[in-house]
Amino acid sequence: MRSGKNDRIAIIAFLAPNFLGFACFLLFPVVLSFFMAFTNWSLKPALGLKFVGLRNFSDLLWVRGTEGSPLVLWAYVASVVALVTGMIGSFWCVLVRVPGFRPASLLLAVTGLVSTVAVVVLHAPPGVAGASVVLVVCAGLALLRDDGDWRVGRALVPAVFLSGAVLALWLLHGAMWSGYTLRDFRFWQYFYNTVFLMMGIPFAVLGSLGLALLLNHDLPTGPKKVRVTGALLCLACGVVTLAVLWHLGSRDAGALGATFWLIAAVGIAFNVVAFRTVFYLPTFTAGVALMILWKALYNPETGPINQAIEGLGQVLNLSLEGPDWLQSVAWAKPALIIMGVWTGIGGMNMLLYLAALSNLPQHLIDAAEVDGAGRWARLRHVIWPQLAPTTFFIVIMSVIGGLQGGFEQARVMTQGGPAGATTTLSYYIYNKAFIELDLGYAAAISWILFAIIFVATAINWQFGKDLEVE
Repeated sequence: MRSGKNDRIAIIAFLAPNFLGFACFLLFPVVLSFFMAFTNWSLKPALGLKFVGLRNFSDLLWVRGTEGSPLVLWAYVASVVALVTGMIGSFWCVLVRVPGFRPASLLLAVTGLVSTVAVVVLHAPPGVAGASVVLVVCAGLALLRDDGDWRVGRALVPAVFLSGAVLALWLLHGAMWSGYTLRDFRFWQYFYNTVFLMMGIPFAVLGSLGLALLLNHDLPTGPKKVRVTGALLCLACGVVTLAVLWHLGSRDAGALGATFWLIAAVGIAFNVVAFRTVFYLPTFTAGVALMILWKALYNPETGPINQAIEGLGQVLNLSLEGPDWLQSVAWAKPALIIMGVWTGIGGMNMLLYLAALSNLPQHLIDAAEVDGAGRWARLRHVIWPQLAPTTFFIVIMSVIGGLQGGFEQARVMTQGGPAGATTTLSYYIYNKAFIELDLGYAAAISWILFAIIFVATAINWQFGKDLEVE
């Protein structure tokens, strides 16, 4: 008995540091933030602590105004609910092949086209145009699937919901916002910024897959003597490129060209492993350093990107000028999306796809090749379905990261500007808590963000788990 008691004491002592760390640095802050969300907790000495109930959440999510019609308000809210329900339902119908998804996809494509035209005519915000284009693209991809027919089925119901909701929102827009105003317009603007920046996720995922497919097979470099000769030839070309461009005064272009030739030489010498290392190298670089580098690249006066655009204009005899990128409301978010796609293509997602490709059943690919399937057919019908579990994991982690992200870019590159165009919810939480010292309100935003992430993850999990293949 004594030995057993001593064992339990030893086990408790062994686990105690972990439990204490969990309680002090995770559980306690979470519980405290939940309590703070229902108070006016502030670091301003003039404000006393008070319990305010749901006031923080109502200020974030609701509207104010007495001139508008309550019927219009609730009709607008019902349209938003119908829009979200239709989006989720249509996505689910396409994934699980509910009967009638092809007519539903055609209806969504028409809705997206009409909405795009309306955006151009009525000069709606860029986010509405982006959402319309995404709707058209997704519906078009669904129409290209060859595992459905044109018979009307259950899938048409959520599509009708979505299309009707879009029409209702267009019709109610003027009456709604002439009588009501948002209590916290900044929250919705920054939520829109967060979702807009997540539009780069599909491009990053597809880019990672394409890069992994390219790096999955060894290069046909030949025997050792040929590899050595090719590597030496690339090094010689690099030296010549550097010398010529340096003599012409283009030192940066010379260094860039020499770097490309050096990478080619290393790739020929060590085959595809070298290229895998090169594409993964940015992951080892500190995020802040990369953002400072991209901030310099986006400089409208001295940045290489604008200089390349102007040089291309001179070659084509056109008057081309690069935008003000981070200083422009229209270009700031696209600039951050481009940077995010570049960062995400060669990172961890590429390694995950490489690992999945290395474990693919080779006999399935060989059988498809024997049956006459080309490269695109093998990729579409054999390789892509086998990669569904990996894609499922990457999409879930990317969505979570996208909803939580944006703080570093805003803090380092734009300070949330211009005019709040790059402020995301995470950066808004930081500003509320540590700039405006309103901790209670910041905690409420954090819990709303948690709810959004939880719902998005649950939806992804519910739909994605059915994509796994045996």
